[in-house]
Amino acid sequence: MFTSILAATDRVTGPDPVIISAARMASALGASWSIVHVLASASPDNHERVRHFRTGQELDATARYRSEIRRQLRRAYSDLFAWSTPFEIRIDTGIPWKEIDRQASLLAADLIIMGPHTDARDKRGPLPVQGRIGSTVKGVITRQRCPVLMINQHPCHPKPVFKRLLVGLDFSASCESALGFAGDLARFYEAHIDLFHMLPIPPYPKYARDDYDADRDNALDKMALFSRPYLDGVSHSVHCWGGAIPYQELCKCAANCQTDAIVIGSHTKENQGKWYAGSTVEKMGLRTTSPVFVLTHSSALPRWGKGRIPKTASATDHQIHVFEKKQAEMT
Repeated sequence: MFTSILAATDRVTGPDPVIISAARMASALGASWSIVHVLASASPDNHERVRHFRTGQELDATARYRSEIRRQLRRAYSDLFAWSTPFEIRIDTGIPWKEIDRQASLLAADLIIMGPHTDARDKRGPLPVQGRIGSTVKGVITRQRCPVLMINQHPCHPKPVFKRLLVGLDFSASCESALGFAGDLARFYEAHIDLFHMLPIPPYPKYARDDYDADRDNALDKMALFSRPYLDGVSHSVHCWGGAIPYQELCKCAANCQTDAIVIGSHTKENQGKWYAGSTVEKMGLRTTSPVFVLTHSSALPRWGKGRIPKTASATDHQIHVFEKKQAEMT
């Protein structure tokens, strides 16, 4: 399924679930893998000026200091490296997401594994009340062509096998990318896919049970029609219920289904020269302990086997509109 895995870490002394997960997945798949650690610049004018990983003191990123970082990483994961497949450690300086993006291209990575900022993870734990994924993760997600696997606190199982996948459906273009990828992942692991759509409940006091049932039936029909091209021969089931906050309902469905991994579209978009990831992606990265595969827009994705995006696929989002029957009657 994957042949070249990039593990991006901001930790030196470990243990980082990102590196552990990458080693386990690479060994299970017989894939090559690389650790990329970016020494964040201490000065915007000089990317070679960094802060020491222990003392925080500013210093130049000399060859000697880079060698020290490599030694620390090898020492921290010596047991892991003893049984893992061949790997390499790459040390760079600069803006982290830019360097990770560059290294992914150089390595022809077909999977990038990342986690939220170390500070956020250490201080707030796996389920913070506030906060979003870090700028480094967002920078990579919004620009990379390959899937990005977000690991929060717990590394993948020692023998990573994804037998139950949850795919969040919102009928968008990026969701088609997630479905195509999830279909291939399910075929590879002979997995079952749970499709979930949250029905947004309008804040209208006259929204009766009959309205909810009609909207839910409509959503279920759309889910079946939307997913059919991507799930040929794949065991799957659909789940749909009302809610207000998508990531909360997605987490609830993941718990109910005992999900091994979640697959979602990124909803990346550009606004005045800046790129943004969807809010659900940002919240899911911090609030679930399940691994989360994030896929970007279909135009930026490689074409996977049977799961590739059909030429007839819509290039624009086609969101479901709840309460549309009653709104039409009002007009």
